[in-house]
Amino acid sequence: MPATKAIDSTFSNNARQLWALAGPLILGQVAVVGMTVTDIFMAGQVSADDLAAVQLGGSIWSIINLLVIGIMIGNSPLIGNHWGAGNHHLVRFQFQQSLWLALPLGLMVICAIVGGIAILGHLDIPDLVYDIGRRYLLPFVITGFMFPAFFAFRSAFEGMGDIRPVMIFNAAAFFLNIILDYALVLGKFGFPAMGGEGAGWATVIVMTFLLLCMAVYAQRSRTMRRLNLYSEFARANGAAIVNILRLGIPISLNIAAEIGFFAAIPLLIAHLGSDVVGAHAIAINIDSMLFMVPLGVAQALTIKVALAEGAGDPKLARRYCLVGFKLVFMLGLLMAVLKITLREDLVRLFSPDLAIQAVAANLFLFAALLGCVDCLQMLASGALRGYKDVRLPLLIQVIAFWGIAFPIAYSLALTDFWGEPLGVYGFWLGMIIGAGCAGIGLITRWNIVSRSKIKAMTNL
Repeated sequence: MPATKAIDSTFSNNARQLWALAGPLILGQVAVVGMTVTDIFMAGQVSADDLAAVQLGGSIWSIINLLVIGIMIGNSPLIGNHWGAGNHHLVRFQFQQSLWLALPLGLMVICAIVGGIAILGHLDIPDLVYDIGRRYLLPFVITGFMFPAFFAFRSAFEGMGDIRPVMIFNAAAFFLNIILDYALVLGKFGFPAMGGEGAGWATVIVMTFLLLCMAVYAQRSRTMRRLNLYSEFARANGAAIVNILRLGIPISLNIAAEIGFFAAIPLLIAHLGSDVVGAHAIAINIDSMLFMVPLGVAQALTIKVALAEGAGDPKLARRYCLVGFKLVFMLGLLMAVLKITLREDLVRLFSPDLAIQAVAANLFLFAALLGCVDCLQMLASGALRGYKDVRLPLLIQVIAFWGIAFPIAYSLALTDFWGEPLGVYGFWLGMIIGAGCAGIGLITRWNIVSRSKIKAMTNL
């Protein structure tokens, strides 16, 4: 076989394997983000104030839950290494320790939600927007306590490459959330119209459903039954929990460095009015849902790299990464075209307010460019998590988004340092700058780490 055909065959085979794993992850993630988009959509049908309040409250919840997600993701490569090495008893032990960790994390989330409500009260927003946002956030005290336990199950399943149940449960939860939002936000099926508050209570019911599904699957499914995940339940082990935190905290801060930047924007532009906050809500939430495609590939890459490393094959791990980079770049270009061509139709769907529509349509132009650069840095970050390389990537993300991009974005948006303040557009320019700088740094770091792993194996 000619060398070029052999390479093409290898690429196609690795791409199919990566996509087979990424596909269910993408669908599951789209379903999760789709719940937030549904909240935004339903709130937009009520009023601009409800739309702004749900976006502000959702931004506070987003910052909190991303920190939890990052910590619990630290469990996934550990599970993956044990699973790849065939150490099933260690998989069970690691899963049990993640559940122990979920308990204090749940209590911390409750405290963070209360603190978030206090922060909301200090923003320069109308009293009505604050009141709706506060009532929207209060039910998250219940949701937040369950959330770490849900991710303990999810990170374990994903670490073993068993991602279909996550996809199925999240898809079911997405449709359940639509029904509940329709009933509670708009007051259908005999329920009172609760506005933004109804979206918060819908999330409580959905999270309860998800956690129960995960717990039952871990006990009764054919895949998990042989692991006996609940049997011989180990006591909390400080060393094992520290191992999760050693990986999870840098991952958490890594994710927060980027997504926290995005989530902080509504809080910084709140004084510009409900129309601007609402327009940003539409653009960022639709963009976030589309972003689940490269994120799903990145999560699949984390799993594939961790499994290849556990099996002692660093060359295969690097090949998967190269395939992933090519896939997400092509997807990024495709999604950019869709954002530009469909932007006016999408904003009309979410809000009848002409002022909101005008700003949101412009923001989709920024979103098109953002997606092309952000997908590459996200994939590099996912690959490095598979290598359990998390500390330097954290530093790269912090410098890119907060050391470089944030000062530029803030000065462009809210000061006259560069000329007339650009408002929300300045923050979107900052997001593009941050993602570009992070992408360059993380891809460089991935290249160094992947090559060093191969060299170390060759020298054995």
